Amino acid sequence: MATIVITGGGTGGHIMPNIALIPALRKRFDKIYYVGIKGGREEKAAKSARIPFLDVPAVKLDRQKIFANLLIPARLSSCVGKAKELLRGIEPDVVFCKGGFVSLPCALAAHKLGIPVITHESDMSPGVANKIISRFAYATVTSYPQTKAKNAVYIGNPIRREIFSPHKPPVKLSASRPTVLIVGGSTGALALNKAVWENLDKLCTRYNVLHITGCDDNPKHANYYPVKYADNIFDYYDCADAVVSRCGANAACELLAMRKKVVFVPLNNRASRGDQVENARHYVNMECAAMCDEKQLACDAVRIIDRALSMHVPRYTYDINTDEKIAALCLKAAEEGKRAKNTRRR
Repeated sequence: MATIVITGGGTGGHIMPNIALIPALRKRFDKIYYVGIKGGREEKAAKSARIPFLDVPAVKLDRQKIFANLLIPARLSSCVGKAKELLRGIEPDVVFCKGGFVSLPCALAAHKLGIPVITHESDMSPGVANKIISRFAYATVTSYPQTKAKNAVYIGNPIRREIFSPHKPPVKLSASRPTVLIVGGSTGALALNKAVWENLDKLCTRYNVLHITGCDDNPKHANYYPVKYADNIFDYYDCADAVVSRCGANAACELLAMRKKVVFVPLNNRASRGDQVENARHYVNMECAAMCDEKQLACDAVRIIDRALSMHVPRYTYDINTDEKIAALCLKAAEEGKRAKNTRRR
């Protein structure tokens, strides 16, 4: 058996795929550690999964304050130094990272120490961190066959297997009207929320409206069921007849794996690097989902949701063994790394 470090954090899209892998990793590794930022969402997730959590600082690219990024090289060097100290102490055989700024120090440190690195890219095109990591990674696992990266291996996006278990409605809903779920995600929810709230009277006349808002100050209305954050997100997915959602890769994969009728409202290129727009276009081209922007939703919410309800169930097939395949690749990298280390010692 061997030891693995998994790293990634900041948002659910960089955390939940790691958590989804843990049952498959436990079959192959006798020690698993999670490395992330102290106090970040990844710390809570690791503790919930009963995985030892170790903290390493990280530095984030600021897309709004360009000159602030001039300090990144010096700060990143310090973070990498601390990650090297940590990795020397636990001696992992492989590091698996989910991309993003949280995973970069640990990945760079592992590379400097000769530890194999596998990174995973959930989106259609790699983000900044994965563009760097893929240059030296043993493999870059992708969620889309079209994704271009060095040593790319298309396997898919790992999602939690409980998604396929029976679920209970999170609230008591009227059976006489369809149920619509609106999901803003961990970032970028405000514009989506405003588009929904501007149409609340019309929407609640026609549907049960479940709304994950990301905020505490939610309006009250008959047939409207807002919640700040849902730990039991699959219960919400399951009871929805249609879903309006951002198009983060992880949420998109979960919704389509559950064969949900979805209208994606991706974060636009000004609010992100454009990854959600690319993801949404891919699913529209596959005829698995519809797509609109925030302005269209605000102006025509009822028609857009009615169109979603009338859609065919998406023709999307998810490989339930994705987690096992990624875990097997991690073990292969670990074993090859061990053999290479033993050869150098001779």
